[in-house]
Amino acid sequence: MRFLRPVRLALLAATAVCLTTCTEEAPTLPDTEGAELATAGAPARVTISRQPPASALDQEVWSPGVQPIALVKDAAKLGVPGVVVTATLASGTGVLQGTLTATTRANGSAQFTDLGISGTGPHTLRFSTDSIGVTSNTVNLNPLPPEANTGQWGSPVDWDIVPLHMTLLPTGKILAWGKYEADGTMARPRLWDPAAGLPTTAITVAPDTTVFCGGHTLMADGRVMVAGGHKSDDRGLDETNIFDPVTESWVPGLARMAQGRWYPSVTTLPDGRMVTIAGRDSNSVVVQVPEIWESDGWVQLPGANLKLPYYPRMFVAPNGKLFYAGEAVKARWLDVDVVTTKGRGRWTTSTGLTHLWGFNRDYGSAVMYETGKIIFMGGGGNPVTSVTDPRSSVPTETAETIDLNVSGPAWHSTGSMNHGRRHLNATVLPDGEVLVTGGTSGGGFNDLSAAVHAAELWDPKTGVWTELAANSIDRAYHSVSLLLPDGTVLHGASGDPNALGTTTPFPQQKNHEIFSPPYLFRGVRPTIGGLSKSAVSYGEIFTVTTPNAAQVTEVRWIRLGSVTHAFDTSQRANSLKFSRGSGTVRVTAPATSGEAPPGYYQLFILNRNHVPSNGSVVQLR
Repeated sequence: MRFLRPVRLALLAATAVCLTTCTEEAPTLPDTEGAELATAGAPARVTISRQPPASALDQEVWSPGVQPIALVKDAAKLGVPGVVVTATLASGTGVLQGTLTATTRANGSAQFTDLGISGTGPHTLRFSTDSIGVTSNTVNLNPLPPEANTGQWGSPVDWDIVPLHMTLLPTGKILAWGKYEADGTMARPRLWDPAAGLPTTAITVAPDTTVFCGGHTLMADGRVMVAGGHKSDDRGLDETNIFDPVTESWVPGLARMAQGRWYPSVTTLPDGRMVTIAGRDSNSVVVQVPEIWESDGWVQLPGANLKLPYYPRMFVAPNGKLFYAGEAVKARWLDVDVVTTKGRGRWTTSTGLTHLWGFNRDYGSAVMYETGKIIFMGGGGNPVTSVTDPRSSVPTETAETIDLNVSGPAWHSTGSMNHGRRHLNATVLPDGEVLVTGGTSGGGFNDLSAAVHAAELWDPKTGVWTELAANSIDRAYHSVSLLLPDGTVLHGASGDPNALGTTTPFPQQKNHEIFSPPYLFRGVRPTIGGLSKSAVSYGEIFTVTTPNAAQVTEVRWIRLGSVTHAFDTSQRANSLKFSRGSGTVRVTAPATSGEAPPGYYQLFILNRNHVPSNGSVVQLR
């Protein structure tokens, strides 16, 4: 250890007036025989080499480039390593948030990584170690804008069709179609690249058959499967169509199903096989036997013969089985591989799987917002549907959740929405909350006089719904909502054809609106510089490069969406395990395909204010 020459301890009292960067030093020691020794290498002075931002938002997590850096030096003006510097508020009425300590490096610099202040008005910070410290320049804190609580809607964006079927592709493009072209002929699918222009610039990518009212979802390899389609109203085709986003074309010559299907659901299984369930055949008869796509062909599951409503809300559970969440009052399990005396496939149910709201939730919506956890909300209101369940004359505002991770799962009540809704859309957001958009609170099939414009947000931690900003256009029957990679939600379409048995035309909404959730108004967002791999295996660890590594509190991914008729058959979310490094976050993919079926996911990193990055697409295989 080095020593300074002996000096007499004579304290020089001095009070510094801080204008910009105020520093406090250990006292200067005159030469006096017999004095105590002052150790070189001990902290003697603290300065600020990078000031905190001059202005910021209330509660904002400051970006890495404006996080303050304190510098600790000894009496010889050499940097002191290994010293803990603590940040506190020197002035102001707010609360300092984040990681409040930093340890000096070899050069004596202490880099803070996660600071922010809850409050408004002028504030200063003090950085200190032991009895010495320094006070920062003033940070002026501005209140959060109203949109940080309500979100914000953009203006309508035009299409040349009603895009009532919509899928986000791994390429970032959107595949969409409706029922009619402007000239009254059957609509042909559009492929829209949002980076290239407005939806009116989308190219036509027409298959050989009419895919309107078919079921669709993303396959494990990122292609889109469409099962069935439109022969005429309430009569389905037996066609299979697969769209390849790489070649931007439809795959020819695919095997047909045993029966036509109009309004079926298609689900990707844990091993990449596909299942199509329900719908009506070419004779308008309800199809009761599911079919499974394996070895490039369809196989019927006669042991699972069951009559279900249109577009059943199907989910893959952590145990690898299919779970039918509704709309029927009684939920069920489907095992596609078990063989019974009636043939392959079997439905099972139990007492806990009966919904608490005792009416059919027709045109309600459901999402898997976390691994194995589902919320079903809204629905009902049409007393003339053909199902055998009890029917309500008005849509419900109630919501129920179920956890498929536990033994003997059962439905439980959660908070009710502010509005009863049917034809609503539910979307899982990067922060784990669930957004509800559109719908009608009126009874009957599609009462647009009671269209609901206000969005709502459900917090799974509290079960509480918060009413958000209202959009400008009635969106009920045939509306869609789709999570985009930038964390916004596209909410569009509605109308096009009339419902069966109705004579009053529904307005054709050839447009969409973009909703920016509240988290986009709470300060700077984390950024992802890149991923170490574009495709990962189950349980594999991969690396996310980010300057915000020290600020990351959550890593989540959400499967790319494929939505129509108030249900997204593809979207589901997982919170992922991770560890933080210097400029990197190491993320662990889910261990099993029951937790997350193979396919393409948007990966988001979030800070402690639940502000997400843009999504980066990664394939799970």
